[in-house]
Amino acid sequence: MKFNIIFLLIVSACLVSCKEKVEEKKVVLRPVRYGKVIKTGSANSQVFSGTAQSSKSSNLSFKVAGTINSLAIKVGDKVRKGQLIARIDAIDYSVQYDQAVAQLKSAETQIKSAETQLVTTKSAYQRVEKLYENNSVPLSEYEQAKASYEAAQSQKAAALAQVTASQKQVEAAGNQVSYARLTAPFSGIITNVMAEENELAGSGTPIATLSAERDPEVIVGMPETFIAQIKKGQHARIEFSTIPNQFFKGTISEVSFSSNTGATYPVIVKIDNPTPAIRPGMAANVEFSFGKKSDQQAFLVAPVQAIGEGTTGNFVFVLSKGNNGYSVKKQEVAIGDLLATGFEIKNGLQEGDLVATAGLKSLLDGMEVKLLDN
Repeated sequence: MKFNIIFLLIVSACLVSCKEKVEEKKVVLRPVRYGKVIKTGSANSQVFSGTAQSSKSSNLSFKVAGTINSLAIKVGDKVRKGQLIARIDAIDYSVQYDQAVAQLKSAETQIKSAETQLVTTKSAYQRVEKLYENNSVPLSEYEQAKASYEAAQSQKAAALAQVTASQKQVEAAGNQVSYARLTAPFSGIITNVMAEENELAGSGTPIATLSAERDPEVIVGMPETFIAQIKKGQHARIEFSTIPNQFFKGTISEVSFSSNTGATYPVIVKIDNPTPAIRPGMAANVEFSFGKKSDQQAFLVAPVQAIGEGTTGNFVFVLSKGNNGYSVKKQEVAIGDLLATGFEIKNGLQEGDLVATAGLKSLLDGMEVKLLDN
C-alpha cells in the first residue's frame, strides 16, 4: 500500500513537470508590420513635397456693403452655379432704386411735354415763315417764332438727355439691389466660410471660399537646381500619405519663371486620374524623372517607414524566417534619395528582403515575431 502511494506521487510530479515544460514552450509572438525591398528603375528621379489644391478656387464677396441677413451655406456644401450663397439687407438699395425709377418717370413726362411744345412751335414757325416770305408779317414776329421753335428743340434735347441719365441711374440702382444677393460663379464645394449672419459685410470682404470639385492639382516648390529640367507637359507620379498603396499619374501644367520665396519655384502638376478622396490641402509626394530613359538604371528601394536613424547612422530590422516565426536582425544601411516608393538603398540590403515598417523602437536584435498582414 505504501509503495502504491509513493508511485502515484512520482507519476503526479512527472505530469506536473511535463505540463510546465509544455506551457513554457507556448511563446506569444509579437505581430509586426513589414515591407519588401524592391528593385525599380528611374534612377534619375527626385521626389518633392507638394500640396493638393483645387484647379479653380475663388473667395466670394459682395460688391456692396450691408448686414448679412441670410447665409445659405456651410463648409463642405456642394453648390451649383448660380445657387444662393448669402444675402444682405437691401432695403436702402431698394429705396434708391425706387427713387431712380421715379426720376425716370418724371423725365419721360418732361420729354412728352417737350415733344408737344416742339410740334406747336414748329407749326407756328412754318406758318409765320410763309407769311414773312410774302411780306405779310414783320421781321420781329418771324424772329420770335423762330426763337420759340429753336428753344423747343433745345428743351427736347435736354429732356432726352435727362431720360438717358435716368435710365442709367435705374440700371445702376437695380444692379445695387441684385448685388445684395451673392451667388456661386461656378459649381463646386464650399471649403471655408468667413462670415456669420447679422454681421456687417464690407464691399469686397470675403464671405466664403468656393473650390472646384473636379480637376485637382498639386503645387510643388521646385528647387532652383532642378527647375531648368522641368517643362510643361512632362509627366510625374503622385502619392498621398492619406491614400496608401495608390499612385496617381500627373502632368505638369504650369512652371513658374520666377520664385516667390527666393529658394523654390512653384510648379503645378495636374492629376490625370483623380479620385474623390483627394481634397485640397492634402500633403503629396511628387516624383519627377530627369534625363533620358537611356540614362536610367535599376536600384533598390525600401519603404520610408522601415528606415531608422541611430547614433552610427541609418538602420533597418530585417525579418528572416525562423523556427516559430520570423527572427529580427538589426542591419545598418546606406540610403540615397527619397523617391515616391521609398528610400534608395545603396548598401546593406538585397532585393526581396523583408523589413519591419512599424514599432522600430520596440524591436530588439534576435527577437522572434510574426508577420502582420498589411
